[in-house]
Amino acid sequence: MLLDVLIKDNSLSAYGLISRQLFKAEISPNQGLGIRFIHPCGEIIEASALNVFSTQRNTVLAKNNHCICLTEHFLAGAALAKVGDLDVCLDGEELPFGDGGAKFWFDFLSSKFPIQELDKIDFDSTLKVVDENDESRFIILEPAESFQVSYKLITNSNTIGTQEFIWNESLSSDEVSRARTFSSYAENQMLQLENWVLGFDEDGFKQDLYFANEPARHKVLDLIGDLFLSGVNPLAFNAKITSNKAGHELNTKMAKKIMETIG
Repeated sequence: MLLDVLIKDNSLSAYGLISRQLFKAEISPNQGLGIRFIHPCGEIIEASALNVFSTQRNTVLAKNNHCICLTEHFLAGAALAKVGDLDVCLDGEELPFGDGGAKFWFDFLSSKFPIQELDKIDFDSTLKVVDENDESRFIILEPAESFQVSYKLITNSNTIGTQEFIWNESLSSDEVSRARTFSSYAENQMLQLENWVLGFDEDGFKQDLYFANEPARHKVLDLIGDLFLSGVNPLAFNAKITSNKAGHELNTKMAKKIMETIG
């Protein structure tokens, strides 16, 4: 099956969404170097906002013209599992896609690697990034006593409409990690993604949903993963993070702003 995941020792294999090829990620701990993706050519690409190459539909990291695609779901799984300092050795230029969520990464990483104690990080001021072409798209980070992230999804679709989801550590990781990526059914047909990605039209979703607001939950998943590009697990932030209609571009801009703020 296309969405099946194969695990052997410290490696995980599944098909990639972009190339439809079977890819393997072999993962090993490193000594305090953060999360690093090892390109098939041997290039080491750190999970850093400084290495963001593209945010069109997914978060692509690159170094010296070597790219790794679909990094956000892996990083979300790692953040929720509270694991880090990993070398992710890949045999292709994208990560295994699985079912389009992050639970398979969470389950794999939490079963193979020890939980890291997170040194909490306080913020002295509010941070904000705004879409240059649409002020209704923004992310705000406000100082708080613990980590909380929310996403508001506003669409013209009768099926999705307006959705909101708020997650903090008092909730199970399953509440966000299970949420799968989604797209319109017409777009899925055009890109031949019908069996890969949740598809919807004005009559509803073509597959059963785990949650009524699964699309908004997936946006929270993407945001958590992208914020790991700050170099710090976002669950360490004593911050209330509010995202309104934002995507990977603003997510990674906020990660970079956080990186600059906390040094």
